[in-house]
Amino acid sequence: MGTTRDVWPLVHTERAALLDELAELDDEQWEQPSRLVEEVVHGEDVRRPLGLRHAYADEAVSRALRLEARTPVSFGGGKERVAGLRLVAADHGTTLGDGPEVRGPALSLLLVVSGRRVALDDLEGPGVAALAARG
Repeated sequence: MGTTRDVWPLVHTERAALLDELAELDDEQWEQPSRLVEEVVHGEDVRRPLGLRHAYADEAVSRALRLEARTPVSFGGGKERVAGLRLVAADHGTTLGDGPEVRGPALSLLLVVSGRRVALDDLEGPGVAALAARG
């Protein structure tokens, strides 16, 4: 079993490989459909630890949040995490569900609904504790 120190060369290799592969995509490959949720959430999985920020289109984040909130956890979503809660994206007006309110930036809501606790501190409201407890 390795250490944290010896994992970093592997991380760097995989980052470089992904960049190389993306740079080589042709127009047809770029047109292949994928889940918007994956693009945003996994993009943040890469960006946040590196201290990178990206300004996503409001519509992209809003659509991804709506999809994630209705997709079961067993399919990679967060439906069970948000059941009985009201999500309010304070930055662009998306509101989903009923119950104790969880309010914050849409991107932070999306990340937490997707199981990324890294954005939990960005959220407020009486429903935050319940959302946090659901992982």
